[in-house]
Amino acid sequence: MTKELYQKLIDDIVALSKDSSQELQKNILSLINLHNEQTQQYEKVLHENELFLKKLDRRNILANETDAKKDKLIEQQSRLAAMGEMIDAVAHQWKQPLNAISLVMEMLQDDYLKGDVNQAYMKEVSETVHLQIEHMITTLNEFRSFLRPSTRNEDFYIIEALENIKILMKDELISQNINLILTIDTTIKIYGNKNELKHLFINLINNSIDAFNEKEIQKRNIYIKCYKQNNHIIIEVEDNAGGVPQTVLNTLFDANVTTKKKRSGTGIGLYMSAQIVKKNNGSITVHNSERGAFFTITLQQPTI
Repeated sequence: MTKELYQKLIDDIVALSKDSSQELQKNILSLINLHNEQTQQYEKVLHENELFLKKLDRRNILANETDAKKDKLIEQQSRLAAMGEMIDAVAHQWKQPLNAISLVMEMLQDDYLKGDVNQAYMKEVSETVHLQIEHMITTLNEFRSFLRPSTRNEDFYIIEALENIKILMKDELISQNINLILTIDTTIKIYGNKNELKHLFINLINNSIDAFNEKEIQKRNIYIKCYKQNNHIIIEVEDNAGGVPQTVLNTLFDANVTTKKKRSGTGIGLYMSAQIVKKNNGSITVHNSERGAFFTITLQQPTI
């Protein structure tokens, strides 16, 4: 019933009440006045509720904007931290080929003075130098690819991403005595942001390296396994560093949570790892196995 029709009905009742006794007329008018008061009160409450909901919406918008800014800031901090680690890794990986090139050139100079330099010798030197330079260029290209901002999702083989990481972290893994054991179904493709998922694996590997160093583990293994299960892709990352303390196990993916000693951990790595997995339509969990920390990543299998 519209407001106009409702008012007309009240006016009709008032008109009919004029033919009634004074007592009945008085009661009807009192009832109508009471109804009008309740209607006004209802409209007032309704208006207040609308104002409250608008304020709540604004607060939610501001809260979401704040959360988005916080996540963006954490993402930037994580990328800067990763950049620092990668620059250090590239510098470390370049040190060996540069030393090799320097040594070859010194030998070339000495052998030239001795008269031992011929065409075959020069060919060998050239091949050695070019091999070292190629290794440096490959490392640099992988570094640039990793740091290149990308919002594009694509299909890529999981084994390719891990091979890229092995190139980036080659000398770090060797110097830290890390044995990276891969059990990967080479036919598995992932649909997502390749650079972000590389970042995820580097976070998990670096997390294991820190745990190995803090606990002074001598025999250091990191196991990465990838297989299909029903309509999902399962990636398992496990180390033998003894596991995560139970006190932080359930909050490990929260921002600013770290198991590392003060000044050595920011709590960004695993939080960003969880955000990357979520962004790529997946989930990540962690538990302690008999060997150490055991991360399970579950991703949707690309539809063909």
